[in-house]
Amino acid sequence: MNLATAYLSKPSTQRILSRKPGQEGFSLIELVVVIAVLAVLTAIALPNFLGVSDDAAARSAQQAAITAFKECQVQKAKGNVSSLAKFEPTELSDFTISAAPVTSPVTSITSQTLPTATTATATAAAAREQCFAATTANNITTYKMNNFIAIPTEPYKFPKYRVLATGAKDCVVGSVNDYEKTYNVGCSGTGGGAGAYGNTAGDWR
Repeated sequence: MNLATAYLSKPSTQRILSRKPGQEGFSLIELVVVIAVLAVLTAIALPNFLGVSDDAAARSAQQAAITAFKECQVQKAKGNVSSLAKFEPTELSDFTISAAPVTSPVTSITSQTLPTATTATATAAAAREQCFAATTANNITTYKMNNFIAIPTEPYKFPKYRVLATGAKDCVVGSVNDYEKTYNVGCSGTGGGAGAYGNTAGDWR
């Protein structure tokens, strides 16, 4: 009798060979352990997954504000410094990109005014896309580069992001009480009280 025949004739080998596929499965304990592990992994990964869309929206808003600034820089380089010089607004679902007049001293982003942005007239809409704001003194009109600001369509959910006429960037965050997960996406600020923006500008991140 050779080794193969001896091995196959052993009772233990015969039992293994006689089993039908599918006779053995996971025990209840094994299933409970697998489900528990999956639950822990889901709890860890889900918040990060949900934050991906918020982070993408914030990055898109920042890029759109930078693009508006760059487009107006190109207009300035071409000598087109007038109320006719405009930037092409980027369509965003979570933000509105608007020109924001420069004041002296520079207005804090918390209180940055917009060119009649609260009205729904065509004039207001056009003003929000202008690269330069007109100032008249002694019957002489001069034009200054605007700031450019990304404003959340849902207040306080995201920060406001701003690119100043100098190219510097700042931001202000919304209420931590209202939006604990997304209020400071892309901004180093610490947030304001309930239903408010913070009082101090932060840096982009």
